[in-house]
Amino acid sequence: MNEHKEGNQLIWKISENYKYFGGLSLAYGLIFTFCLYKNMSGITFPICVVATIVFAVQFMKKIHYQLRKYSYPYIIGMVLLGISTAFTTSFFLHFFNLIGIVLLFFVFMIHQFYNDSVWNFPAYLKRICILFGTMLQCIPYPYQHGAGYLNKNKDQKNNSTLVAVAIGFLVAIGILSVILPLLLKSDAIFSRLFGEILRYINFGTILGICLTFIVGFTLCYAFFSALCKYNFPEGRERKMRYYHPVIGITFTSIVSVIYLVYCTIQIMYLFIGMQSGLPENMTYAQYARGGFWELLFVSIINFVMVLLCMHIFPENRILKIILTVISGCTFIMIFSAGYRMFLYIGAYHLTFLRILVLWFLIVLTMIMSGVIVNIYKRQFPLFHYIMAVVSVLYIGFSFSRPDTIITRYNIAHSENMEEQDIYYLLYHTSWDAAPEIAKINLEDYEWDTEWIEEDIRSYFRHIEEESEGIYFRKANYSRIMAKKAAEEYLNK
Repeated sequence: MNEHKEGNQLIWKISENYKYFGGLSLAYGLIFTFCLYKNMSGITFPICVVATIVFAVQFMKKIHYQLRKYSYPYIIGMVLLGISTAFTTSFFLHFFNLIGIVLLFFVFMIHQFYNDSVWNFPAYLKRICILFGTMLQCIPYPYQHGAGYLNKNKDQKNNSTLVAVAIGFLVAIGILSVILPLLLKSDAIFSRLFGEILRYINFGTILGICLTFIVGFTLCYAFFSALCKYNFPEGRERKMRYYHPVIGITFTSIVSVIYLVYCTIQIMYLFIGMQSGLPENMTYAQYARGGFWELLFVSIINFVMVLLCMHIFPENRILKIILTVISGCTFIMIFSAGYRMFLYIGAYHLTFLRILVLWFLIVLTMIMSGVIVNIYKRQFPLFHYIMAVVSVLYIGFSFSRPDTIITRYNIAHSENMEEQDIYYLLYHTSWDAAPEIAKINLEDYEWDTEWIEEDIRSYFRHIEEESEGIYFRKANYSRIMAKKAAEEYLNK
């Protein structure tokens, strides 16, 4: 009840200080627009990330919330992801960098406002969803509070004048939408003159800039209003209902027996290499490739199953042992999936998807290690551990610019490269790969390379054309290096 009262007081304080909080949101909207309008990968992207952090600190200072010590890792992670975005042209990395920044920002702000040290993994996920929903509910707040501020600080005459101007403006737009097309049709000279004026006014751009500004302003104000509502205060957590542990022991015992048999087969046939028992008409490479995705999916199911068992069943020694066995079998499945993928890469080279799943297997291995610790130590901060693992490994993955690694590896192992492998590099990788593609020496290949040479030149001509007009706001390291590689290749 006290937290709810404090939340209402904070919302009231934000409303009463609309000149400060609204002004801060307006300033953020301007920076948001300048940095991100039609530009989600330029040098201004990390600037926007830093600005978001600075504005968040200013909001908190006004309501007397100090920056906590353990908030700095979240800030560093956000800034690094922002910088990484300006170093690559990969849409995949741009998208997931943005998702990562938003998640880190949510957790950072939750940590600032709440005592999150006692929350378990499901509780944290639930609260992130609640905060997102509350933010959507608070979208009208910047306008409601703004209207209240104007009513409070302006006399009735000024208010009436402002409303009258707004109404008159809307009526004028309505009338002109009917009259203007008729006038344009009635007189050729007027139509030509109006067309010349419109040529210098891009209404699409103006509308886009206005919408971007509105999004930045609204989200800034609504997000902090949502935080201040205290929708999940301490002491309101519902008591967890546990199920009888025998239920968990029964089904996990059956599953673990199947897993033990399966893992024995993996060790015998895949790791040791007893190929004599392979099914008829199946090569070793086919066997290695065949079950990768299934194993990956089963490993994810195991992670969810172990988490659920720890959440819905009370602590039980036998159940802990069985969950440990399932986790151990999961490690073998992960290793089996990774081994299969390495065998397949050795035969068919790297692709973005293949390098991504290898990365994911490493992440899953470390997460399952944390899960095993959590089985025996319920107070282990599993959510923060997973956040740290995923953040650190993803930031490393993002800065590695995978398309560059893929292209470099495939060219270095080009003894069995075919035409489709070259086409994959040209049409299925980002511009991160351009400097490496420029190093391809077609004289090393025995097949007809005339058409491929023309495709490569067309690829670099496209880069050169699309790179025209790169200026400060849209400057991107990978785009600049691709343009340089294109110029050098075309001038050979």
